[in-house]
Amino acid sequence: MVTRKPRGSYAKGTAKREEILNRAIDAFGRNVYHGTSMREIAAACNLSQAGLLHHFPNKEGLLVAIVDKRERDQMDNREVENPTVQTSLDRYLKQITINQKNVALTQLWANLVGEATDPEHPAHSYFKERYNRSRARFADVMAKLNGRKIPNREDKLKAALFIALWDGLQNQWLIDEEFDMRPSFKYALEMFFKYSAAD
Repeated sequence: MVTRKPRGSYAKGTAKREEILNRAIDAFGRNVYHGTSMREIAAACNLSQAGLLHHFPNKEGLLVAIVDKRERDQMDNREVENPTVQTSLDRYLKQITINQKNVALTQLWANLVGEATDPEHPAHSYFKERYNRSRARFADVMAKLNGRKIPNREDKLKAALFIALWDGLQNQWLIDEEFDMRPSFKYALEMFFKYSAAD
């Protein structure tokens, strides 16, 4: 017979995992992934290292959980069957707003992208696959806006530029909090959509 844990214990365990993730996000954001130890994260959570390992077996497991958390916190990434210029613009601006509200997580994300250029980094494969998915998703949106079922070469080029634009503006904002990236981001998107519609 399987004994179920009391709901209170489950809730406490879930809350503790969230606390660990938030502390790890702060630590990784400050000291980068390789510069942060599990001991440091455990101390920040008032846990022994064994207590931390009860929730996350290793640092790589903790990193994966953080990546999953960001994906959950982001907007709905399901494909849009019939996107319009306005719905696409609203969708991407909404994502910018979410990223700006979650500064620590966005900063960590930017740091991880830089670190993950090393093929030996545990998140290297994840980011490689994610960039591929992101480019494919935006190229698909550009194609649909122009009545095409399959993205052409120009759609794919615009997708690569769009990702570079997003990362670049976001990094400028992370470095200089007085920099407002939204007007530039909105303008660039409008140019993408305008010239796409005119093709």
